[in-house]
Amino acid sequence: MSVIPREQQYRLALCGHKAVEAGAVCVLLMVQGDLTAVTLTHLAIAAKTGLLAVSPALGLTFTRQVRHLLNRWTASALLGVCTFAADAFIHASHYPGEYTEAALTGAGAFLFSLAVSYTPLGKKIDHLAEALVHQPR
Repeated sequence: MSVIPREQQYRLALCGHKAVEAGAVCVLLMVQGDLTAVTLTHLAIAAKTGLLAVSPALGLTFTRQVRHLLNRWTASALLGVCTFAADAFIHASHYPGEYTEAALTGAGAFLFSLAVSYTPLGKKIDHLAEALVHQPR
C-alpha cells in the first residue's frame, strides 16, 4: 500500500515520463544523432526543455480537462505541441531554419510519447490517471 495518493502518483509519473520523452528527443537532435557528442550542457538544456514541455500537462491535471490526457493521441499531441514551443524558447536551432529543430523535436516527442503509451509502463500510468477523472471536483 502506497502512502502517496493515486492522483499524486499520476502527476509524478506524468512529469517524469513525459519530461524524459521530450528531453530524450531534444538531446538526440541537438547532437544530430551523435550520442558521443553529448555533454552535460546538452543534458541540462534537454532537461529544461522537457520540464517546460510537461508543465501545461501538469497544470491540466488540476482541472476537469484532465480527461483529455486519458486519450493517448491527445496526450501525445499536447506533448508534441508543448515540446515544439519549449524547444523554440530554450535554444536556437542546430538545423537550417529558425524553428526546424523545434518542429523535429515536437514531432519526435509526439511519436515517442505515442509509442510509450502502448507499453506496460504507459498503460500503468493511464490506469493511475483514472483516479483523477473519477474524483469529484
